[in-house]
Amino acid sequence: MRSLISTLILALCLPAISEARKRPSRRSLEDRVKRLEAALAHQAPDISSLRLPKKIEFCGVPVPLDIEDVRERMEREFYLMMDNRAQVVLWVKRARRAFPHIDAVTQAEGVCADLKYLAVIESGLRPAVVSRSKARGWWQFMAGTGRQYGLHIDDLWDERADLEGSTEAGIKYLARLKGKFGSWPMAMAAYNTGPGRLSKAVEAQGQTDYWRLDLLREAERYVPRIILAKLIFERLDEYGFHVDIEDGYPPEPVGYVKIKARSDGQLDLLAAAKGTGISYRTLKRLNRRISTDDIPGGRAVVIRVPQGSERAFRAWARQALGLPAADGDEDAPRAHASPAIRKDGKAQARGDADRKRARRARSTEKRSKEKAHTVRPGESLWGIAKKYDVTIEDLRRWNQLKNTDVLTPGQRLVVAR
Repeated sequence: MRSLISTLILALCLPAISEARKRPSRRSLEDRVKRLEAALAHQAPDISSLRLPKKIEFCGVPVPLDIEDVRERMEREFYLMMDNRAQVVLWVKRARRAFPHIDAVTQAEGVCADLKYLAVIESGLRPAVVSRSKARGWWQFMAGTGRQYGLHIDDLWDERADLEGSTEAGIKYLARLKGKFGSWPMAMAAYNTGPGRLSKAVEAQGQTDYWRLDLLREAERYVPRIILAKLIFERLDEYGFHVDIEDGYPPEPVGYVKIKARSDGQLDLLAAAKGTGISYRTLKRLNRRISTDDIPGGRAVVIRVPQGSERAFRAWARQALGLPAADGDEDAPRAHASPAIRKDGKAQARGDADRKRARRARSTEKRSKEKAHTVRPGESLWGIAKKYDVTIEDLRRWNQLKNTDVLTPGQRLVVAR
């Protein structure tokens, strides 16, 4: 219908267009014609005019469009996506924030880069979306599965909303499922419907090909939608989308502040927002993995703040919480005890100096045996562990890191001993 209306409008205007071109002095008519032509050029195509290509691949493997109902299943999801063009535009715009990190993880893990489109379908690339079944975050992990793959999830923290940690967990889980079921379509189906349920279907039907299995309706729609998300992203212009990933929302520059409230106190995010001039909404948005406004004391936590606000946040924390800066803060005041006020005078000072020299010598000897890495923006503990062929547990132990610690650009890590 839309295509017919457009054609009629253009047909009615053709005489006017022709006349306007013959009489260039009539500026107002020419302007109207140009605006009409521009509007028609940018009008979304009628979805019935759109076609799937004859060949579609995912992770380098062709989709078997020659199997009885596969093309029909693919076309069903394709036209439904095309009918919700606003949603596709939002996916593309959000991809600018998420895809670079997901690509880095898939490359480091040595798996197919197309897996990033699973996150598009799972969460729409939204960090804290929660499903009806309580799956949460970028990769829509259930709490139990998230914990199995190293995510910290409790009443205080929920790393499912953290792009770095959840992506590493999601890719590891998919790689394991692919090893179990033999193909990426089967791995993605298991991700959606559960490996236990998929195993039962395989056993009952004697079939290991995803496209020939009879599954629950959601699982049958799920894999085609992921494959079609990839297809649409790669053919945006062809399908009438005047947007590209580079037009999307850029990653937000953030800074990191390490705070440790007293064991008998707490860090209140709302009070922090009022005291630092950073909006409460901004603090909540940058710290989606924190599940509460009141962070109990006694443990060091890393707060993400807008880049350039680190010093102000530290200053507020020292004044409001009565705390020194946590270890590693460049703003931390240095306390130097003067030997002049100690009981033993010069002898005590000489003893202190000897002990300091001995400690420096031991530290220098220890450092000479260590290999260090300086954290760059966007790097994660998992990626660094892969780079130096060590375990995450080793990195945490060597650097005294907790599961909830966040790496900060410029931080020095011991990566070999």
